[in-house]
Amino acid sequence: MPPVPKQVLSRYGREVARLRTEAELTQTALANRVQSSKSQISDVERGKAPPSPRLRKALDESIGFGRLSRLWEDLTGSNRAPWLSEIATAIQDAEAIWEYQALALPSYLQIERYAQTLVRTALPWLSPDELERSVTERVTRARHFAESLRPLLWLVLDETLLHRRYGGVEVTREQLTHLADLAESGRITLQVMPADHPRHPGNSGSFRVITMRDSTELAYVESAEEGRILTSATVVAQRRMLLGSLQGLAWDPETSLRAVREEVKRLGSD
Repeated sequence: MPPVPKQVLSRYGREVARLRTEAELTQTALANRVQSSKSQISDVERGKAPPSPRLRKALDESIGFGRLSRLWEDLTGSNRAPWLSEIATAIQDAEAIWEYQALALPSYLQIERYAQTLVRTALPWLSPDELERSVTERVTRARHFAESLRPLLWLVLDETLLHRRYGGVEVTREQLTHLADLAESGRITLQVMPADHPRHPGNSGSFRVITMRDSTELAYVESAEEGRILTSATVVAQRRMLLGSLQGLAWDPETSLRAVREEVKRLGSD
């Protein structure tokens, strides 16, 4: 079995424990059902050991009823690049995220039609089934993010992003409305970086800094073809400084929200 990121094992293990409790089973009782041992079930639930294919199948048949299989596929990204799987899992298990975006909204903030346009235009070689699966994953993550209290998100958007028309005027209006609603509700802290600032510090591209629940931190940078997870304390600190520069020069949250709402209003009159 290839190495599985610890975030994947932790998330899968928590779901096994939740479903076991929901089924009112002890670890020993579940172990008997799936022909395993109490210690092995404990290791899986604590994210200490990867479950074998046989054990995953038995667990799903016993308490998952399809949910554990779908979760494992989503977490390990059977049809996605490994870096996408790892960062999606890290975001799901994060305590807080600081992010700068210049080209498109983060996938976990995207509405369905916006996500569909981005995936279709960026990856035109995908089959209809692959396109649908990718969009469904994004929408599911976005729904989970909107309904959860964590991770906290401090987001800086380049002003030019407000004027991009992915999917057309109607889709853009719907997407920006969703973004504004999240900011207004306090779910996210949003700032807009003016595109014409003479000392714009965002010229190195989009990135994020992620604080995990165990207080470890990592940075993440990506392009359309690849992503890089950076764990060096020095590199993470540098990205934090860069994000701080962006936040210091960006419009404050109230002005930023007003700018998004004004753009939504303008789109409604086009």
